[in-house]
Amino acid sequence: MDTVIPGMAGAPRKVPPGEFAAEAVDIVVDFHGHRAVDSVSLGVAKGEVCAVIGPSGSGKSTLLRTFNHLQAPSSGQILLDGAPAIRSGRPSSGELMALRRKVGMCFQSFNLFPHLTAAENIVLAQVKALGRNKSAARERALQLLDRVGLSAKADFKPSQCSGGQQQRIAIARALALDPEIMLFDEPTSALDPELGAEVLAVMRELAGTGMTMIVVTHEMHFAEDVADHLVFMADGRVVEQGQPSLVLRDPQHERTRRFLRAVNER
Repeated sequence: MDTVIPGMAGAPRKVPPGEFAAEAVDIVVDFHGHRAVDSVSLGVAKGEVCAVIGPSGSGKSTLLRTFNHLQAPSSGQILLDGAPAIRSGRPSSGELMALRRKVGMCFQSFNLFPHLTAAENIVLAQVKALGRNKSAARERALQLLDRVGLSAKADFKPSQCSGGQQQRIAIARALALDPEIMLFDEPTSALDPELGAEVLAVMRELAGTGMTMIVVTHEMHFAEDVADHLVFMADGRVVEQGQPSLVLRDPQHERTRRFLRAVNER
């Protein structure tokens, strides 16, 4: 029986069983009496790009972080390929490391080690998380730096790179762990438009390879052009979701319309 996701603009979305790479089921996150995420359920199909938009404080980033257990949900469950991402209330460090190899993440801040070169940042992640030897890890690092257009920056430290270049290095570092799913938490929010475009170009290429991606973003053009599915959140809830062009051009909920008007009038 197909799974039907409620709360969408337009016709219900039917997803065959077993086709979700990642699924949030009734996720709740409470912070000292404040409900940051309020009973959110959504699924991301294999090879799909899901964009999550909404105002600041809507719970987007908090929800995103539950997919690799950087934020433990107060209740509810994250499923990967239909199985619980975390099988116990107190996951071991080994269980968390295995999860984060499968579900990579790029943050707003780049989180690169300032004393290491671009290649060394990518090598270290592989040696620590995958146990690769340094020679194989450097070869992989150089391949990925070439993929993101930064082969010439392999031996440069982060301070010698622009913000857009640092974010692309961070993406390469995440890809070095061979994840099945990538999470992006507003990866261009700290960048000016020109540098942000460099990062979005890499993300477009990554989407074109069939990588499953969940992207919290304020880049509406990217969401419409690249995403397969769009989710609008407000006040910790999913207000509306569906095909990006439908949600962005013909929103059905007044809260969505109000948000999009504010975005378009900026």
